[in-house]
Amino acid sequence: MASVGMQMAGCALALFGWIGVLIVCAAPMWRVTAFIGNNIVTSQVMWEGIWMSCVVQSTGQMQCKVYDSMLALSYDLQGARALVVVSIIVGIAGLLVSFVGGKCTNFISEEKAKAKVLVAAGAILIVSGVLCLIPVSWTASIIIQDFYNPLVVDAQKREIGASLYIGWGAATLLILGGGLLCTSCPPEEEGAPSGVSFQSPMALQELGISLSMMGVAGTMLICGLPMWKVTAFIGTHLVVMQVFWEGLWMTCVSEYTGQMQCKLYDALLDLSPDLQAARGLVCISLVLGCLGFLIFILGGRCTNCLSHPRIKARVVLSSGVIFCLSALTTIVAVAWAANTIITDFHNPRVPEVLKRELGASIYIGFVASGLLFCGGAILCTTCPPERARFPSSGYMLAKTPTRSSYAIKNYV
Repeated sequence: MASVGMQMAGCALALFGWIGVLIVCAAPMWRVTAFIGNNIVTSQVMWEGIWMSCVVQSTGQMQCKVYDSMLALSYDLQGARALVVVSIIVGIAGLLVSFVGGKCTNFISEEKAKAKVLVAAGAILIVSGVLCLIPVSWTASIIIQDFYNPLVVDAQKREIGASLYIGWGAATLLILGGGLLCTSCPPEEEGAPSGVSFQSPMALQELGISLSMMGVAGTMLICGLPMWKVTAFIGTHLVVMQVFWEGLWMTCVSEYTGQMQCKLYDALLDLSPDLQAARGLVCISLVLGCLGFLIFILGGRCTNCLSHPRIKARVVLSSGVIFCLSALTTIVAVAWAANTIITDFHNPRVPEVLKRELGASIYIGFVASGLLFCGGAILCTTCPPERARFPSSGYMLAKTPTRSSYAIKNYV
C-alpha cells in the first residue's frame, strides 16, 4: 500500500508540474517591465513571452502581437521556446509511461517489468523537469545581468515575470515526482500474471474514454476562447480592417496588423442572457467531465482500484451517464448562443453594426458535445451489469434425492 501511495504522490506532483510547464509556455510574462522614461506613459506595462509580446494599460485593455519571426526574439528566448516545447512532449510521455506501469493498472502483469517501466517513467519526468529548469534559469540570469548593467538604457531593462517563478515551481514538481517514481517501486521477484484478460471490452472502454476526454478538451477550449460571436466591423464610423470577438469572459478586437486588444467583462450583467447562461453551463460541463473521468478510473478494466467485476461495471456505467450529461450541458449552451445569433442576424430591427456571426467556439462546441455523448454512450454499453452465477434449479433437485437416500440409508 505504501508503494502505491508513493506512486500516486509522484504522478500527482509530476502532473501538476507538467500543467505548470504548459502555463509557462503560454503565458507572455517571462519579462515584465513598467514603462519608465521621458516619452513613455507610466500607466502601461509590457510583457514579453516566447510567442508574443503584450502591452497592458491601466484601463485593463491589453494589446498583444505575435512575433513576426523567431529571429526577432533574443537568443535566450529562442532557446527557451525550443526547450519548453521539448519539456512538454517529454513530460506527457513520462506521464503516459507511468500510467502504463502503475500498480493500479493491468497493462503489464509482471511486477518486475512494472518496476522497470516506473523507473523509466521517473527518469523521463526528471529529464522534463531539467529541460524546463534550464530555459527559466537562463532567462532569469540574462534579465538580472541586464538590470545591473550600466550600459543598458533604463527603458530597456526588464524584471523577472511570473512565468519564471511558475517555471521554477513546475520544474521542482517534475523532478520530485520523477524521483518518487524512481524510488517507490524497487524491482521484486514475486508476482505472476493473473491470466485473465478482457481485450475487446477494454478496447471499447479505451475508445470511449478517449472520445470523452477529447470532448472535455474541446469544452475547455470553448470556455477560454473569446470567439463565440464574431463580426467584421462594417459601418460609417468603423474601420473595416478590424474584427470584434465576444466570448464568455472577455471581448477582443483584432486588427489586420496582428495586434489584439482584449478586455475582461466588468460584471456578469454586461453579457447577453445567452452568454450568461453559457458561462454557467460550460463550467458545469467541465466539472461533470472531470468527475466522469475520475469515476472511470475507479471502474475501468485497466485499473485495480475495485476488484468486483459487477461493481466495476456499474461504476463505468455511471461515468458514461455523467459524460452524457456533460455533453447535454455543452450542447444546450452552444445551441442557445447559436440560435440567438441567427435570430438577431435575420431580425430587420437589429442594426447591422450589432449583428454577429457564428464564431469558431460554436463549431468546436458542437463537435465537443458530440464526442462527449459518443464516448459516454460507448462506456454505457461496453460493460453491462453481469448477473452472479448461482446453481440451477435442476442441480438442486439432483442433490435433493441424494440427500434423502443417504438419510434413509442411515436410518435403515
